[in-house]
Amino acid sequence: MKTKIILFFTALALVMSCGFSALSKSTTPQKKQNSDSLFATDTMHTKALLLLKSIKVNGTQLYTDAIENYYVASQNSICKTSSQNNAKFVYSLKRSGTITSIDAGDPMRVLVFYKDLSLITFLDNFMAEASSISLMDFGLDQAETVCKALNNGIWVYDVKQDKLVKISATLNIDIEILNIQRIIGENFNPTQMMERNNGLYLNDPTKGIFVFDNYGAYLRKIPEPSIRKFNVLDGILSFRRNNDIFSLNTETLELSKIYSDSTMTDFSISEKKLFVLNADSLHIYKLNP
Repeated sequence: MKTKIILFFTALALVMSCGFSALSKSTTPQKKQNSDSLFATDTMHTKALLLLKSIKVNGTQLYTDAIENYYVASQNSICKTSSQNNAKFVYSLKRSGTITSIDAGDPMRVLVFYKDLSLITFLDNFMAEASSISLMDFGLDQAETVCKALNNGIWVYDVKQDKLVKISATLNIDIEILNIQRIIGENFNPTQMMERNNGLYLNDPTKGIFVFDNYGAYLRKIPEPSIRKFNVLDGILSFRRNNDIFSLNTETLELSKIYSDSTMTDFSISEKKLFVLNADSLHIYKLNP
């Protein structure tokens, strides 16, 4: 028991030394700690959220944008539903292969990534194809994950070359950082990347989330493994782990479980709403203030 306590506080000290502020004490009793996480979690109760609506849908991936439009994607199609009038817009292009991921941070320029083809397609707000970019033209034939960058640029991580590249809106390489694994000091295989709040976040489900700045300089690691998907809003990192959705304040390290569902297949979150996808339906909840 004494050895476990020493190991826990040693690990916590390492996390804080990477740039986090001190861990604030929660007023809620913390009854259990997940053995794979460095952060204490109250697993006793999850507050019930108000269900706003349930909708029949077909798809395996779920995304939302800044104005709460939601996008349900299947292998090669995307259905966008407007939050304003429930109007639907569909994009489908089988020749582009299987959709790997979507970045809907800008609803006027939605990024669709096809990993198998090293291809990025941009869609307008009506889900019409606006342009496409072959990453092979930039020597990036094994792009593992991509995301939107500031000023309509693109971030790309190429796993074969172990480098992080930023491509500008004018299709020039603005930033190229080699030997990422040497920089962070460990093996690295990210499956999701997102630029938000002046930071670039890359998730390796086996290790945690690695945080870089807008110029690609490595800042710190959030050592929370087994994250299947995450989102970042105003310093709050929301992520799915197994059947649970958590909210982590990256400044205080306060961790809260906000939702649990064994039938959940995907999720997305906005400032005021939680979107949960199941096998044949989408559920939209109002987040507690």
